[in-house]
Amino acid sequence: MQKSFTPHCNDHGIFLRRVRSFVCRTGRITKSQLQGIKKHWLFMGIDFEHKLLNFFSVFNSSSEVVLEIGFGSGHSLVHNAVNHPDKNFLGIEVYKSGIGSCLNLAYSKHVKNLRIIYYDAVEVINNMISDRTLSIIQIFFPDPWPKKRHHKRRLIQKEFLSIIAKRMIIGGILYIITDSEEYSCHIKREINQHNMYTTTSQDNYFLLSSSSHITTKFEKKAHVQGNQIFHLMFKVIC
Repeated sequence: MQKSFTPHCNDHGIFLRRVRSFVCRTGRITKSQLQGIKKHWLFMGIDFEHKLLNFFSVFNSSSEVVLEIGFGSGHSLVHNAVNHPDKNFLGIEVYKSGIGSCLNLAYSKHVKNLRIIYYDAVEVINNMISDRTLSIIQIFFPDPWPKKRHHKRRLIQKEFLSIIAKRMIIGGILYIITDSEEYSCHIKREINQHNMYTTTSQDNYFLLSSSSHITTKFEKKAHVQGNQIFHLMFKVIC
């Protein structure tokens, strides 16, 4: 029998995990975030399963799907879902506090075109996402793991790029933001090892329009620290 995952939690906000294929990110969770999970997961959450998602059934819509990996507190994700009701948004996050915040915010905005998964993104993409079903994948400020001995932990690696290229439609967009110059260079090197991607212009990307852009916590932090922000955008060509 295949195992599924539902984020049950106790009165202290601790998730009771049945599947441990990744390390759950610990941290403090507020009562409000905990209540958000308890109240709203049923309507917006998707349990992890070794089973491909049918996006039409998930969203009750045939609109294109935008995936955001590591959405943090969900402000950007919810903002985009509100401003683009003609698109469906799927978010993946491993911080339970972020899950609760996102659920609360989405509920307060009456969002209907958003679903979230609490699990490791690589496992979700490998087991739950069919080929040629995603129009856009966004990865904003992924952990750069700056120490050389930790580079193997980086999300953006050659194998991962191969997998997500297959999950995106031809012409699909991979949009990455980082404030680490070294990580930016690493990503470009990894991309250059593929014939699946080409660098593309940001000029007509709808999520960069004035009505869509929202400054995230990590972006504000980068500005405060004086770090340059690198916007990397690639198009899937095969």
